Amino acid sequence: MKLLVQLLLICALLAACSPGMSPEAQATTMAMAVQLTLHANSTTLTAQVTETASPSNTPEATNTAEPSPTPSVTPYPIPDWPLFRNGDSGPEVYAIQYLLRANGHNLTPDGQFGPMTRQRVIAFQGAAGLAADGVVGPQTWAALINGHTLYAGNTGQAERALQYLLSNKFGYAQVAVNGSYDATTLAAVKAFQTNYGLNAEGVVGSFTWQALIAITP
Repeated sequence: MKLLVQLLLICALLAACSPGMSPEAQATTMAMAVQLTLHANSTTLTAQVTETASPSNTPEATNTAEPSPTPSVTPYPIPDWPLFRNGDSGPEVYAIQYLLRANGHNLTPDGQFGPMTRQRVIAFQGAAGLAADGVVGPQTWAALINGHTLYAGNTGQAERALQYLLSNKFGYAQVAVNGSYDATTLAAVKAFQTNYGLNAEGVVGSFTWQALIAITP
């Protein structure tokens, strides 16, 4: 289009300069050339504007992924304190016997809830203001562990109760029943607490004691 207009304009100029053309014809020819040039420029400008028009400002839709739900950790349901009485046996009875020793009642732990253990339980219950029936239930368990929150570095009979339960009930065979809350015992306690939804800080408080006694692995 632009080349054609240029050719027509040249032709019009040549015609206007022709010596045989009257002044009125020359003026008319020049006016037509100017109008043609203006029309062509206007058409070209419109085409350029159309070609370079800005794209739509409407943002494209994006696919936003829905947030995934945060998994919740459900603590292991710790059962109630179990009952132990004359004739029972097992690692929990060892724990009773070691805890009795920790509370000043002398006996030899053997894992058997026999007459001697029953006598020591009755004596402990009487001193603690409990019903002296010789049965170790929730109140007696709570009294046995009272004052025996265990920390790494501690030593004593309560630590032996802890170690026996870890080693012989829950399978932490590397734990020695030596009464010393050492690094091996600490690692086993933290692993146990993690496995059963407890705060894995290595401190053996009432919840960890209850889990150790009441849970059946």
